[in-house]
Amino acid sequence: MSSEPPIVDASEFSAMVASRASSLLGIAGRISAVDLADLESTLTFLTRPRLAVIHSEAMQLEELLDAYGALANERWRPFRGVVAAMKLFARVHYTLVHLTHASPHYRLLSEEGDLTAGLLPARRFAARVLQTGSRRLVEMAPSLGLTLRPADICEESLPVGRLPQDCTPRHVNDVAETVARLATAFLNLAGEASRLASPAGSGDSPRAALPTENELRLVAEDFHNLQALYDTHVARTDAEHGDAELLSLRGHASVVYHLLDVATELTHYRERHVLHAPTANGEVRLFARQPDCIEPEDLESVLRDSLLALAARYVQIGRTLAQQLLRRYAQQGEITVPVPRFRGFHVRPSTLVARVALHYGSAVSMTLEDETYDAASPLELFRANELINAKKRRWLAQEIGTLVSGTDGRLGDDLVRSVRSVLVRLAAEAKVILYEQPLPPIEGNVGEGQPVLSFVVEAVARLQALGKIDIVANITATFRGDRRVLEDIRLLASNGYGEDAYGNNIALPGELSYLRR
Repeated sequence: MSSEPPIVDASEFSAMVASRASSLLGIAGRISAVDLADLESTLTFLTRPRLAVIHSEAMQLEELLDAYGALANERWRPFRGVVAAMKLFARVHYTLVHLTHASPHYRLLSEEGDLTAGLLPARRFAARVLQTGSRRLVEMAPSLGLTLRPADICEESLPVGRLPQDCTPRHVNDVAETVARLATAFLNLAGEASRLASPAGSGDSPRAALPTENELRLVAEDFHNLQALYDTHVARTDAEHGDAELLSLRGHASVVYHLLDVATELTHYRERHVLHAPTANGEVRLFARQPDCIEPEDLESVLRDSLLALAARYVQIGRTLAQQLLRRYAQQGEITVPVPRFRGFHVRPSTLVARVALHYGSAVSMTLEDETYDAASPLELFRANELINAKKRRWLAQEIGTLVSGTDGRLGDDLVRSVRSVLVRLAAEAKVILYEQPLPPIEGNVGEGQPVLSFVVEAVARLQALGKIDIVANITATFRGDRRVLEDIRLLASNGYGEDAYGNNIALPGELSYLRR
């Protein structure tokens, strides 16, 4: 007994699709009637109610066609492909129109109308695709036995103003903790979003490859989660009521989410239906280098120069706002951590500590004995090595003193043996690290009557200065400032500042992933 389903009657199938497609075809007929060169009229016609109907009707029709295997049917596959494009670009255009209407309430920190103007190229592009797709549907309908039915859709006439905001705000017990949590979440997303949203080159630099659908989708979902975090803990609270910049941060997160969401949809279409499109009759293609089609490069241009460029801009503005909020609501603290084992605050650990401080934008200081350094400046931290090395040498001189105490002999032919013997014993006790084995020649001028201790200390100091050995001393530094920054510095210190005792790079924990960018 065959498990294959029976072949559906062609006339019955056409009649069913005709009843289900009539509304979509009716709207497509009205869109295709507009002159292709008159995009502004198309933009005016594509209101949110009409876009919602196009998306809903196309989605239901696509599911129906897929249930009957239209993707593998030569007659219906082209029609199904255009229906799917209408669904996707209706959703894209709806989101862009939503952003245009919603942005005045987002308290964006940019010139009024900047976002609206920035969205226009993407809106015009989506309108062109919907217009071209509508023409394809209308042209294919007769051969498939489909007819158009006028669609009655309400106009979008919006009265000016908003409803009174008269609900009593919820109370937040710990405003500082709530704001810090939100601002930190934005900062942690900003680095990854900036990387994905900045594929354009500058000057003679080549353009980076566009991010993939999967990369964009993951970051867009993270910003969506950030919206949810805000709405759960901050929206309609007394904290939000008392600080307008909180609503601004939410607005920037929303803009970035919607822009990346639209970019994800267009990237999906580009990867699936433009770059790797199956062969099809040129008369029904939407994207092709031929008359009455849309140039594939136009899709890439909208992605790169409109949507992703705008997202990068609002990520950067939001990052600055988040840092300002963290500084204002920062909860001060203090931690004491060991200095880096490998040569103190040399380039890599100094840079990593400074990047932690700069990531949050908060003032953090480091104190070593009586000296204070700016933790956001790698050069400042690097300067601390003078004090660190001096402390190491003083400590080691005491350790060497215990080894050679009571030695009354004077140096002579046993110079090298004396220094090497001391270093071997110190290394065995894990008080020094020998970076070079065997040790290089021990050089130095022996002063007349110079004690063993004095010469050994000087010889070891020269070897340390040359980088042949390092002194393992328990030296600590105290950091003061924003608790959020301090916790990341504590985590960095507990992971060796990204290095092992020999200066080899080691992996940082996921919580510090922003340092890897």
